[in-house]
Amino acid sequence: LNGWWVGSQLDIHESRSLVPHQNATTLQVAASVLGAVFWIVNNPNRGLCVPDDLDHTAVLEVANPYLGKVPSVQTDWTPRSAAYEPFANFRPTAGNDEEPWAFNNFLVS
Repeated sequence: LNGWWVGSQLDIHESRSLVPHQNATTLQVAASVLGAVFWIVNNPNRGLCVPDDLDHTAVLEVANPYLGKVPSVQTDWTPRSAAYEPFANFRPTAGNDEEPWAFNNFLVS
């Protein structure tokens, strides 16, 4: 197991059947905002919160109808899977295939 992927697979056709004239990206963003607003309305005394403070199940309960299929699957992806290194000449060390999750395998800018 290298990783786990969870994400919306909403496409343009499904998004426009749900909300005319919108695309998948705007609908995914709006769905999360809508879920958060419902959480705020239902939790008026919680004060200032960051996303990690919210009950994700309550937010997703509102957002899910607008997200399309949301699979949760195992993946063999690692940071070295597509080892394209456009800045290789500027990095002090090259990527490490033996330790794919080592920090030097991530490009931080």
